[in-house]
Amino acid sequence: MDQTFHPLLDCAELPPGASKGFRIDGHDILVGNAAGEFFAVQNRCTHQNAPLEGGRIRNGLIACPMHGVMFDVRTGCGRGQMGRVPLRVYALRVIDGRIEVSLDAAPATTA
Repeated sequence: MDQTFHPLLDCAELPPGASKGFRIDGHDILVGNAAGEFFAVQNRCTHQNAPLEGGRIRNGLIACPMHGVMFDVRTGCGRGQMGRVPLRVYALRVIDGRIEVSLDAAPATTA
């Protein structure tokens, strides 16, 4: 079965270090730019369900603005005891300079 992708925004609207939250079919999704690499993860920290939008993005990690819990944006894996539950990672693609996200899980990657 083919994945359905939802067009969200132009790449130019999301500079490095920025993120933006979206709600698609009941999913809170955060799309961000980690040094030119776009990612899509659930927009809720698994520690205390706080939004991740606005969290600092550095070295492929996003920090929860509430308690600083760090998550790898490629794998969703958290760092430390408070990040033991990983984030959901969504499939993302860029077509003609436009970011599109699927509600399907992203292919597994290794960090």
